[in-house]
Formats: sequence, structure tokens, C-alpha cells
Amino acid sequence: MARIRREAPRRLNLALLALVLLLGAAAGWVWTLRASALAREADEAAAVAAASTHAVSLMSLDHRTFDTAFRGVMSTSTGETRARYERDQAATRETVMKDKVLQTGVLRGAGLASMNAEGTRAQVLVVADVLVDFTGRKDDEPEERFYRWRMDLAKESGRWLVANAELVS
Repeated sequence: MARIRREAPRRLNLALLALVLLLGAAAGWVWTLRASALAREADEAAAVAAASTHAVSLMSLDHRTFDTAFRGVMSTSTGETRARYERDQAATRETVMKDKVLQTGVLRGAGLASMNAEGTRAQVLVVADVLVDFTGRKDDEPEERFYRWRMDLAKESGRWLVANAELVS
């Protein structure tokens, strides 16, 4: 019996190879887009978390633990905002100690408003309610305050820090 040998046409082989290469390139491109989107989402979440942490630090003033709380505010801020906190630290400390301030707050929500394309600047909106008790003042009832901040954040050395915290209505 004679052996019949069949070979696929050369064009079909080249077409299949081209298809495999094209599918591989498309899969790589989709994978890269997915990884980039996941990294962007993680960066956005980190910016919101940093703004939330800063807000909680701002709301947690207590005459008994002022220095610790104020270090928290300083460690989450940068630029002009940090400089302003440094300038005002002595006056803030004096007021908190004199009036024996006990300020507790609840973070109601925080959300990303915007982020630049490079992922180095972000704006986060933060909503919080605070109860301020001036235990050092006689005849003063605790005050309920409602804060709405627009916080501008900057990414420095891989860490999000608040560059500006502006109260909004």
C-alpha cells in the first residue's frame, strides 16, 4: 500500500500562526489595560482612605491626648496645610487645654471627586458630624457640628497626603 502524505497548504499554516499571534497580542493588551485599571482603582481608594484618616484626626481632639492626635493630623498633611497646622499648633493646644475640649466625630462618608491622569493629585469630598464638649467651661452644652470638606491630596513618595482641606457648605 502506498502511503499518502498530506500536508496543509502553506498559506493556511501562515494564517493560523498570524491568528495565534494576533490573539496573543490582544490578550496581552487586555491584561495590561486590566492591570492599569486595577492600579488606578487602588490609587483612588488610597486617596479616599488618606482623606478619611485626616478627617478622623481632625475630629479627634481631646485635651487628654492632644499631642498624639495632633501628630496624626500632621502626619497626614503636607505643603501649606501642614505649615498652617504647625503655625497654629500652640494656639490650638492652648485652647484645647484651657477649655478641656473633648471632640468626637463620626465619618459619614468620603468619595473621590477627581484625580489627575498621572495619579499624583486628587480631590476628595468628606462628610462628618462632630460633637464638641467643652468640659472646662461651665454652663456650656456640647455643640453638634457638621463638617463638609473638600480635600486636595498630593501623592508624595507613594503616600497620599492632604495638601488643602477646605470647608464647604
